[in-house]
Amino acid sequence: MDFFKKIFGYFFRNELTIRHKLVNVILGTAFLVQFPSLIMGIIVRTSTMGIITQIVMIFFIALVLYFTNKYPDSSIPPMIIVGVANLLVFPYMYFVCGGYSSGIVIWILFGSIFTWLLVDTKPAIVITIIIFGLINGCLFIEKMYPQFVARLYTRNDEIMDTSLSFLFVTLIFGVIFKYQTAAYEKQAKTLRANDDALRNLNEDLEEANLRLATASEAKSSFLANMSHEIRTPINAVLGMDEMILRECRDKQILEYANDIDSAGHQLLSLVNDILDFSKIESGKMELHPVEYELFSVMYDCYNMILMRARRKDLTFTVANDPELPAFLFGDEVRIRQVIMNLLTNAVKYTKDGSVTLSFGFENIDEDNINLIISVKDTGIGISEDNQKSLFDSFTRLDENMHRNIEGTGLGLSITKKFTDMMGGTIDVESELYKGSTFTVTIPQKIAGREAIGKFDEKLNHKRVTVPEDRDITAAPAEKFTAPHARILVVDDVKMNLNVVRLLLKKTNVQTDLAASGDECLKYTLMKRYDIILMDHMMPIMDGIEAFHRIREQADGLNTDTPVVALTANALVGAQEMYLAEGFASYLSKPVKGSDLEDCLLKLLPEDKIVWEDNGNEDKA
Repeated sequence: MDFFKKIFGYFFRNELTIRHKLVNVILGTAFLVQFPSLIMGIIVRTSTMGIITQIVMIFFIALVLYFTNKYPDSSIPPMIIVGVANLLVFPYMYFVCGGYSSGIVIWILFGSIFTWLLVDTKPAIVITIIIFGLINGCLFIEKMYPQFVARLYTRNDEIMDTSLSFLFVTLIFGVIFKYQTAAYEKQAKTLRANDDALRNLNEDLEEANLRLATASEAKSSFLANMSHEIRTPINAVLGMDEMILRECRDKQILEYANDIDSAGHQLLSLVNDILDFSKIESGKMELHPVEYELFSVMYDCYNMILMRARRKDLTFTVANDPELPAFLFGDEVRIRQVIMNLLTNAVKYTKDGSVTLSFGFENIDEDNINLIISVKDTGIGISEDNQKSLFDSFTRLDENMHRNIEGTGLGLSITKKFTDMMGGTIDVESELYKGSTFTVTIPQKIAGREAIGKFDEKLNHKRVTVPEDRDITAAPAEKFTAPHARILVVDDVKMNLNVVRLLLKKTNVQTDLAASGDECLKYTLMKRYDIILMDHMMPIMDGIEAFHRIREQADGLNTDTPVVALTANALVGAQEMYLAEGFASYLSKPVKGSDLEDCLLKLLPEDKIVWEDNGNEDKA
């Protein structure tokens, strides 16, 4: 019994297709039927050649059955059995086993039908046509030359042969169709079960997606609130600290203020890293290409990193290819962020020596270049093993050694993701304890053919001498005031109102302060303002609702006054949202005095701006 189970398991193993299993059923049944057929041939006294042919057929079917299962992917064995049986064996047996009066005709019919079960449609059509021609040829020969047919001895032998052939062929077809029906019913049952499983899985996935969407919405809400709640006090800290740096002359107090400024920007950097990482991971981070001046990016990065390098007694230099195009088209903000992340890391992990920022390029075509940015340091370097996980999120290398170094471990990961988003690459070459060189290559469009020239030469024209103990904030050569301009600042946090008022102090702008949306609406009915600075997240009436009510005031004096969103909401899409609502501009907290002044210059009427250049006033 175990022997037969093994044979059955082999011929109907799971890796075989239903069609191949059907081939096994046909060949196996035909093989088994040959034995009683052989006995029947002997009983009805079939000719010696007929008996020999049946014996040969038994071995032939067994051989084909073996090769069919040894090479299940091959279509050759089924073609061989179909061709040999229908085109050679059956026509030959027609003449040696009794001709038309015997059961061979039923076997020929069986052969033509199983042809369609074993082979593809086109070969089956061709073989059927040949069989039709052969059977008609056999009938014609038997009619014209009856001596070529070996007759059975009696009419009873012919009847018995035909009857048993009918029985055997019917049995074979019964087994075939029963197996085929059972196989397809089993497959249909499996498909129905799979369909039910897929339906249940889809329902589970929809439910999971709903939970994920809810969780994502909750996360976004949390990040928005976190951003707002953290940026609001940072705005007050850095704003007041900027006033100390502007107005104080005591070196000791200035040193304290510089430390506050450094710590505040470090905290802001951590918040920005987390928010940026969340935006990227959620797929909500978008690029915003604009035309920009490359020297401005270089100059900003130079100013922002110089004081950090100076505090550690590091030499910081900027070098560039003077043939670089001066104006490019790309995401200026992300490029500046990539550079600053690399520079900040370089200064962090360099105890002594130097940090060098280099800019080069290679032409792609007439309108595009690869901007090549390189940051080289003489710091601690990175081992080959650590380089493999250098750009992983939340990874800080040799954390035990550098536990005192600030950071989330997101800077390089974000840099890599920004670089990938812009279609660029980032590479690192490093030797432990000798330093590292990070090279970023970013495709950019050329917005102007003018060459940038040497950074050092252009810097000398713009350099402002600053004491060693002061932060590097290059004051503009020109200053302005606007004593006749009137601005309304709306914010529910008193400290934020004072910060804006103090940051605008040197402009002499007339400033009114409103602590709520309702108070803002009262002011806008009484006075005409040149600009309104509006916070967003305020209780009872938020900034967007207050903005729209200003526009709808029937007797309002400020229905067309430019309103600027000054908010701690710095999530992705915030600026686009405020501009779509109709705000004239957007400023995120913590706000810098220089950003406020730039906003005034952009939105104030020219006749209210008074320029001061080297002490000489010239009213615009």
